Amino acid sequence: MRERHLPLIAILLALLLLASCSTTKPFTEGVTADPTLTLEEKYEAIRAKEVHLPWPEAYFEADAFLERYIELINSAEDHILISTFMGTACEGLEELYQAIADKAREGVDVYFVMDGISSYDMTASAQHMFPLYFLRESGVHLIEYNPLSFFSLINPSTLILRDHRKLVVVDGRWCAIGGMNMNYISLGADDVDLQRDSMYVFDSPSLASALTDTFVTIWNEASVEKVGRERFKASAEGAEPIMRGWLFNQGPGSDDSMSEMFSALFSSAKEEIVLLPYLAFFDDRMYESLAAAQERGVKVRILVPIDSRDYVQASLFYDYHRLVEAGFEVWMEFTGEETGKPLLHQKLAVVDGQWTVIGSSNLNFRSMGLSHEIALVLDNGPFAQFSLEQAAGLQSSMERLDLETALALKEEKGNVFSYLFSYYGG
Repeated sequence: MRERHLPLIAILLALLLLASCSTTKPFTEGVTADPTLTLEEKYEAIRAKEVHLPWPEAYFEADAFLERYIELINSAEDHILISTFMGTACEGLEELYQAIADKAREGVDVYFVMDGISSYDMTASAQHMFPLYFLRESGVHLIEYNPLSFFSLINPSTLILRDHRKLVVVDGRWCAIGGMNMNYISLGADDVDLQRDSMYVFDSPSLASALTDTFVTIWNEASVEKVGRERFKASAEGAEPIMRGWLFNQGPGSDDSMSEMFSALFSSAKEEIVLLPYLAFFDDRMYESLAAAQERGVKVRILVPIDSRDYVQASLFYDYHRLVEAGFEVWMEFTGEETGKPLLHQKLAVVDGQWTVIGSSNLNFRSMGLSHEIALVLDNGPFAQFSLEQAAGLQSSMERLDLETALALKEEKGNVFSYLFSYYGG
């Protein structure tokens, strides 16, 4: 194993020792697990932040979102806030980073947070990436969140908690959230390596304000250069809101919990739960929550992509038979050279054709408490149907996974050590 990956091994060891800092108890205990309450009552009880939103621009192709991203950057007149899990430069992203640098030179305040694990990218991006420190020369305020170093070993909690959020705010009006990172495999690759994902752009001063709160909090925690929240004003313009939603910000300055968000949805479901999770590693409580919904007559359908990387496949195949054994309808898609399909990195959940979850959070043990996440629950039937149609298009290229096949894959390719690494570190 290359020396550059040794910090990742240190992270895994710390995770195994300190995993108790993550909790999935809300899936089976407390108000969010109560099937007698409505979703609105549950979210009110946990003080979820309600927002009112316009219909978003939805992007499932990286090329289209990159073009829109550059447009948003070029439109900025006052400030740009960017947070990404993976942030590196490559040839395909030159125009984007040039636009960011140009805006900083023009006097637009550009603040940029990337997680400190960016330099340890283990995807195809590892062969095409360059650090983003050059942006500082243009006046961009750039920091790494929890950078990996020898000194971080003294405090293992800094190794565990990563900032997995992806968000953009421009001029207190335009904002974007979703699953696309700012690296080669997410936005800058060619058709062979470019993964499939989703980003949503909102013309919403209300959401922009809430995301700015999130950004300022993480910036001031991670940087010696503090910034006042009053610096970033909300716009007086924006599209007319047509739908209600709840914003969940799992991270500094917030008590929000991805476990509570998903638990409330699962325990409120009456007809169907459709999940598109990347790296779906459930613990016993998460299984119990979905099984309880199933016992009430709710259909649970899970669409699982299989990463082409050998160690990821070994981790997934070690565990995915449990999804079938639980009685869930599981559809699986292989990716890689044998299929010509790049990685499906999208995260999506739709419940009862009414509620839709978008954002950065995976539906797995790690995202429930070992990383900072952003997610939106949208309460809108037409948008849920739009999302279900997009999921159906993905499912059309998948195969139904039966127990015999799942157990054979575990025997042939499953590996417990890869599983543990992905369960805690994925």
